[in-house]
Amino acid sequence: MKTASKKVSIEIVIMSFETDYVGIVNNTEFIRFIERIRYALSKAYGFSFKQVRDLKLWTVMAHVEINYQSPAHFEDSLIASGWIEKIGKTSITLAYEFRLKKDKTLIADAKQVLVFVNQRLKPTAVPDALKKKFLSN
Repeated sequence: MKTASKKVSIEIVIMSFETDYVGIVNNTEFIRFIERIRYALSKAYGFSFKQVRDLKLWTVMAHVEINYQSPAHFEDSLIASGWIEKIGKTSITLAYEFRLKKDKTLIADAKQVLVFVNQRLKPTAVPDALKKKFLSN
């Protein structure tokens, strides 16, 4: 089910250890940036992934794709945004974008599919309580 979800944004200032030898953000850092936004997104919806674990469920990253559009450099400030794009039976799809703060240049966009699994690591339904939170915002 598609959802008209709220967009959550955070600022990320690029540090030297996040760049390669020529000062461009290393592509692997975007996975870390996605995790930061996902955390902020969960807080904006009023839940934590610890609450999911308390239900004896976990989320696993089944798919991630990142489309790099333009380089970001050491000391650039990015506005990183995330939102829920789709709620499936056992998964949620999150979408992200990263823009330079100074001129809104698109640096990258991304999608991530998280699958809810039980203790035996078998896909299980997205909990109704979470669906309600996702759909109410």
